[in-house]
Amino acid sequence: MRRALILAATAGLLAGCGGQHGGSPAGAADKDVRLTACALSRKLHAGVVHGVITNTTGRTAGYVVQVDIVDGGGNRVDTAMHAETDVAPGQKVKFTASGVQTYGGKITCRVASVQRTTR
Repeated sequence: MRRALILAATAGLLAGCGGQHGGSPAGAADKDVRLTACALSRKLHAGVVHGVITNTTGRTAGYVVQVDIVDGGGNRVDTAMHAETDVAPGQKVKFTASGVQTYGGKITCRVASVQRTTR
């Protein structure tokens, strides 16, 4: 249920953005996201991801970041999502995103997709 709510909220955010505005943003959006930590929550045993979004465009931007949480065999065991609005040009924003699936093994994280909208 929680995953459905997160995904529905993310879909609503993307629909409300209406795509990229005001021309092409500079560079690929995935280069604006850097993951800084990936670990299992001690209480929930779900993946927790920390990262930084840096707006490399010359316009205020919004971001939706999808991070895959991956087991030791390279298989995706969960997905974490984060949305950020009104990131000023050049601004760096720290974020934390959590998965919802309980997992007991070692994990790594990788950026699966980044959608950026500018205005």
